[in-house]
Amino acid sequence: MNSLNLDQSIINALPTYYRIGPIELTSNIVLAPMAGVTDSVFRRMILGLGHCGLVSSEMTNAASVSPKALKRHRLLDYLPDERPIAMQISGNDPDLVARAAQVVEGLGADILDINCGCPSPKVTGGGHGASLLRNLPKMSRMLKAVRAAVHIPITLKYRAGWDKQSLNYIETAKIAEDAGVDGLTLHPRTREQLYRGTADWQRVAEVKRAVSIPVIGSGDVNDAATALQRLYETGVDGVMIGRGAIANPWIFLQIAQLRRGEAPFTPTPADKFEFMHRFLDLCLEEMNERLALNKLKQLVSHFSLALPGSAALRAAIHRSASVAEAREHMEAFFDLHMATSAASQS
Repeated sequence: MNSLNLDQSIINALPTYYRIGPIELTSNIVLAPMAGVTDSVFRRMILGLGHCGLVSSEMTNAASVSPKALKRHRLLDYLPDERPIAMQISGNDPDLVARAAQVVEGLGADILDINCGCPSPKVTGGGHGASLLRNLPKMSRMLKAVRAAVHIPITLKYRAGWDKQSLNYIETAKIAEDAGVDGLTLHPRTREQLYRGTADWQRVAEVKRAVSIPVIGSGDVNDAATALQRLYETGVDGVMIGRGAIANPWIFLQIAQLRRGEAPFTPTPADKFEFMHRFLDLCLEEMNERLALNKLKQLVSHFSLALPGSAALRAAIHRSASVAEAREHMEAFFDLHMATSAASQS
């Protein structure tokens, strides 16, 4: 979807914020928690571009939320300017998850998010993530244990069901509400689908009608127009963006501009170079060169360059053995395109 087919009066009537317990978000367009992606560096890059209402940590196994473990993986590290921040944990043992929730609360999380949607075989094989959709009584016990353990708002991120024969997204929503969960995020694919096919947002609309707590929709939001269209079509409280924000970090800004009736910002080659360069610099401040280079390789795999020769740049960066080599490839590629862009405007 590349164009918005809504009158400005309709756009003006769409919700712009929502509350999770006592936490009021200034924008109802938020960043999804993504394992291996939404570390402090990526979150700060997104927030620096503006108009993102909430960021989240990477998913963290409840068994790894201990003072000793946190020194090793640093998955829940954050800076004050990243707030409000949600921290997401996964698990399948109610007591263990409740204890982890208390640690997360002690770390200063504004919101605690429970993952019951991750489709990864590594995660579901351990009984975490979407695997709990096959055991709703256990999920209920876990959510009630967490609610009794902490005072901060709790949200649940989940999928429509394990497979198309077991679509239980409405039942799951009601169980979560009954357990004291403060908000829901539904990715309306099944676990069996992984990321194939399309996300059925009608399921999100059904959940919104079934419960009284805030409902956020997630899945296949890759441009600004789609985000506003989904808000209008489903009546949900907000939209969560994951892979679309890796490809286009300016999507939050573009949504805000569409709301105001403005033409969405189109990043230039210089903007894209600056983003990649800044991302790499921040990574180097936080981690060693090898890890920073791996982060750049991960970003460039999904970041939308949309320029001639970009496939060759991705390949060159993936072959790079050092940060210096990767920078050389980036600079050569973008110097060419920035020169071409300047020539076309002269």
